[in-house]
Amino acid sequence: MVCSQFIPRLGCRVLSRPLYQITSSLLPGRVYPPFTRTMLTKARGNQGKVLMVLYPGGHHARDQPELLGCVENELGLREWIEEQGHTLVSTADKDGEASEFDKQLEDAEVIVTTPFHPGYLTAERLSRAKNLRLAVTAGIGSDHVDLDAANKANGGITVAEITGCNVVSVAEHVVMTMLVLMKNFVPAHDMIREGRWDIAEVTKNNYDIEDKVVGTVGAGRIGERVLRRLAPFHCKELLYFDYQPLSSEVEKDIGCRRVESLEEMVSRCDIVNIECPLYAETRGLFNKDIIGKMKPGL
Repeated sequence: MVCSQFIPRLGCRVLSRPLYQITSSLLPGRVYPPFTRTMLTKARGNQGKVLMVLYPGGHHARDQPELLGCVENELGLREWIEEQGHTLVSTADKDGEASEFDKQLEDAEVIVTTPFHPGYLTAERLSRAKNLRLAVTAGIGSDHVDLDAANKANGGITVAEITGCNVVSVAEHVVMTMLVLMKNFVPAHDMIREGRWDIAEVTKNNYDIEDKVVGTVGAGRIGERVLRRLAPFHCKELLYFDYQPLSSEVEKDIGCRRVESLEEMVSRCDIVNIECPLYAETRGLFNKDIIGKMKPGL
């Protein structure tokens, strides 16, 4: 079984700081780190414009005020941004030339969006955003931004993300996915919804994680957490492949070990999960040759 969670690697000028810190250092009325002073297009005391592209929350936003990523709740930042004397425009309308996103983009200095409802910053859009200095993902990933164009526009637009904000959620999701696949859960669930039950059909592809060899490609923030969450399942072996090894103390604490080559690791594994950045060197990493070295039926 293969579980894949490719994380887009950031290019351009990328910052890894909390959203509040990134925004507060950019807008006037705060103390700026040196790199942010050159980003300002507005003089101190004048308004700047922040444009948020967020998903629609509807009644869920009212039911759960802590659902901050929706357009109704605006990441909880409206009051603070307006207290600094700036304008906040938020919208969920992001597609097409007549979208509110396109209308508001031209004079925005800061754009904030989310990974699962992104405002796509294409080269054409960036060419029209003459005041834009900062594009923030309230989450991780920048594959919705044309990074080459962002480097060239307006002397270089900073592309930022909130690195590490979802590492626990992703690690838990990976383990959940393993369990769902190994237990053949979805076909069994669908069978019950259809009003039938064939236990042989369900159980013929139903397996335990215990006593299996599990491999992780990439042992960074997410990969290490996946390995830690798998330790209580009493796997036969917990393997990982990464150019940068975990410390011997961490390996001992988790009960995992590093394998020198990807080919060797996949040939031993019953389950493989992928937790590495997606960029030029890792795109197509699992090619025909690697897949051919896996156990039959993986």
